[in-house]
Amino acid sequence: MPIQREILFYTCGDSYQLSTWSNVPYLFAKALERKGFTLHRIDISPNERLNHLFNSLCFLIFKRILHLRSCPVFHRTWLHRFITYRHLKKAAKDYPNSEMNLFLSFAFTNIYSPKPNILWCDWTDRIVIQRLGRSPQWFEKRSLAHEDIVMKKADLVYTMFPKCQRQMEKMYGREIEYLHRNVINTVYDDTYDHEKNIKVRLSSNKLLFIGNHRYISGAFRLIKAFQCIRKSYPQLELHLIGLGTADIPTMDNVYCHGYLHKDHPQEKELYYDLLLGCRCVINPTIGWAGYSSCVEAMYYGCPVIISPYDDFTEEFGNDIDFGYFCNDDDLEEKLSLILDTTKYT
Repeated sequence: MPIQREILFYTCGDSYQLSTWSNVPYLFAKALERKGFTLHRIDISPNERLNHLFNSLCFLIFKRILHLRSCPVFHRTWLHRFITYRHLKKAAKDYPNSEMNLFLSFAFTNIYSPKPNILWCDWTDRIVIQRLGRSPQWFEKRSLAHEDIVMKKADLVYTMFPKCQRQMEKMYGREIEYLHRNVINTVYDDTYDHEKNIKVRLSSNKLLFIGNHRYISGAFRLIKAFQCIRKSYPQLELHLIGLGTADIPTMDNVYCHGYLHKDHPQEKELYYDLLLGCRCVINPTIGWAGYSSCVEAMYYGCPVIISPYDDFTEEFGNDIDFGYFCNDDDLEEKLSLILDTTKYT
C-alpha cells in the first residue's frame, strides 16, 4: 500500500475557489494532488467581519477625515496574527503526520510544528510599501517587523519574480529561491486549435481589457485611446473583464462584464470566449499590468499591449515579438499596429 504523503497547505482565501488570488491556490493544490500528495487546506485569510469593520472604520478616519495617503488594515494587526496563530496551533495538532507546512504567503510560519516551513508567494508587504514610493507608517512597523522574522525563520522561501528575488535577498539577508519560470493560470478545458484560433483573432473586432479596480487608471487610458481609434475602425468593440457599469460610464461599443467567476460555468465560458475571440489583450496600467491574465492570453497565442514593468521585462525582455509595450503617448499607435496586422506567428 503506498505511503500517504501529507502537506499542510495554507492560503489567504479558500483554495477550493478559483476566484482566490488569480486561480493560483486552486491550481497549485490540484497539481500537488495529482502528484499524489494529500493536502490539509487551511485558510489563513483575515476574519471576514472583523476585516470589514476594521478596514471601513480606518478608511473613514484616516482617509476621509484626516486625508492621509495610507491607513491601517486588519491583516497587519496583532489581532489577526493572534487569531491566525490559534489556527496554526490547531492545524499542527490535528495533522501531526504532515511532512511540511507550505504557505502561499510571506506572513506566517507554523511555529507550533517541527516540520519545515516553505513560503511561496510574489512579494512581501515591505516591498509593496516600497513600490508605493513611501516609507512605512507607524501603524505598519510592528507588522513589518513580524514579517521580517517570518522571512528569516522560514526553511525555504520562493518568489515568483526575479527582481523580487534580488530585492528580498538584500532586504532579508538570506537566500531566496526563484524557479526561473512562472505558472500559467488557466482552467480552459476544451480543445484548443492554434491555427484556427489565429484566423479567428485576425478577423476579430474585439479588444479585451482584464483587470479590477486596481487597474482602473489603465482602463481609462485604454478607453480614451479606443474612442480616438474607433473613428478609423467604427466596428471596433472594447470589452472589460473585472470592471462593471458602476466603475465605467456607459459608452458606445464599450462593454463591462464585471468579475467573471471561473467557478461558474456560464461566466467561465464567457471569459474564454472573450479571451480566445479577441484581437488582443491590452492593459496599459503603469507599474503593473496584470501579469497572470497577460501570460494566460499569451499562452493562447493572443497578442498583448501592456506598459513595460520590471517583473515582466526581466522575464520576457525589453523587446517582445508577441505584442507591444506602450508608453504614455503611443497607445493609439500600438493599437493601430495590432489592428493593421494581417498575420500572427
